[in-house]
Amino acid sequence: MNKTTKQSALNAHSWAGVFLSFLLFMVCVSGTLAVFHQEFERWEQPGIPEMTDIDANTVDNAMAAFRAQHPQSTDHEFVVFPTSGIPRLVVENDDIAYFADTDGQLLETERSPFTKMLIDLHLYLNLPHSWGMILVSALGAIICTLVVTGIVAHKRIKKDAFVLRRKGNRQQYKIDLHNRFGLWAAPFHLIIGVTGAYFGMAGLIVVLVSQLYFDGDRDAAVAKIFTPDPELAQEVVTPEIGKAIAQMDSLAPEHELIFLTVHERGSPQQFIEIYAKAPRKMIYSENYRFDSQGEFLGTAGYQGGHWGKQLVYSMYRLHFGDFAGVPSKLLYFVLGIMLTVLCVSGMEIWLAKKANPPRLTRIWYAMVWGSISSLAITAAVSLVSEESLIAVFWALMLVNLVVSVAVERCGQSFWFTVAGVSVLAMLIVYLSVHGADSLSVAALQLNVPMFLFALWALRRAFTLRQFSASRHFQTQQG
Repeated sequence: MNKTTKQSALNAHSWAGVFLSFLLFMVCVSGTLAVFHQEFERWEQPGIPEMTDIDANTVDNAMAAFRAQHPQSTDHEFVVFPTSGIPRLVVENDDIAYFADTDGQLLETERSPFTKMLIDLHLYLNLPHSWGMILVSALGAIICTLVVTGIVAHKRIKKDAFVLRRKGNRQQYKIDLHNRFGLWAAPFHLIIGVTGAYFGMAGLIVVLVSQLYFDGDRDAAVAKIFTPDPELAQEVVTPEIGKAIAQMDSLAPEHELIFLTVHERGSPQQFIEIYAKAPRKMIYSENYRFDSQGEFLGTAGYQGGHWGKQLVYSMYRLHFGDFAGVPSKLLYFVLGIMLTVLCVSGMEIWLAKKANPPRLTRIWYAMVWGSISSLAITAAVSLVSEESLIAVFWALMLVNLVVSVAVERCGQSFWFTVAGVSVLAMLIVYLSVHGADSLSVAALQLNVPMFLFALWALRRAFTLRQFSASRHFQTQQG
């Protein structure tokens, strides 16, 4: 192999490494933000009246008003309860959703385009879902591999467990930080990697289990893990959801209601299913089933089911940290930042070992910190436009890439500045759109942290410029 071919292969390897690291970063940073997906939904519509509880009559009134306004046939109807994690009442079908007040009167339609785009970015990287899920799951498996191999390869894991050398070589500080974050949060990283890989491999797991235990019958394997629907043949009537809800106080007094689904709406197989959070359990819910007339049929059996069944039904809460309210979300947010920093620092350590190739380094900074500005501007667009947010976000990312290639002075400090200014601009747009509602709890719980982040980013940009100017001066003096 001649020298030119080897160099081309090396360049291709470098670009592939940057691209893979970028994908890992995007999954990690979007997942860290998506921990607060319920808070983002509230943030997008901060003026909606909030409540802590509702009664069955309120839900009946809200659903009656909804059906009167949308009488078209639908396969499902849903009610999202204020105890779901979002303190609002929502009634919806397969096509549209409305908020309702404490009297059951319909308010405005539910609209959370930025939150949906963010979740889609984390779960599918905004790709077609079948392909995106496979790719993201593969990245989850890569995270597990990196964590395990990183720990095994560390020669002084006990000695260096609490070493963080701030003075002297900046590269050594990055290496210490990378190693500490990788070690301290390794259990969390493995949980995220395994559960993330599971979501894309669930279909493969079903195929494997069906071949091993059910003679290839996939339906039988799924029924063993997820309780099948009840078999009913009844008169088609308007489902008595209020009657079903009223029974939950006696059936499951300690369970918080998450949401309700009317399955097979308008058919003899129609039934009501109420999803309720089981106390002291990691499972997503225990499901209580009722027929069309609100008569209790039984539970889905997740709360007391086989440990394997409970484990599968716990994957969502394990992955998103939605099991102990705000404290678990904050913990997952901090640990998610650590995992994101791990991705960034690992790549920067590698770039430094390669003497920081100018174009490759600029592109990396543009993709990492430029993605923050792209998310902020995309959020601002969602407040004033109905444009496709996926198209907006990736168009902005393309602009960042072009700028980083074309302009040699677009270093790390530049992209920190762009990120900080973009977040501040988004907050200004938010204030102009929502006015006084920008001071509600639903708005401030995110606006305040985002404002602090913008100040930090601008401060960081200033510090980096000072450091760069100092090094330039020392070089000239030398």
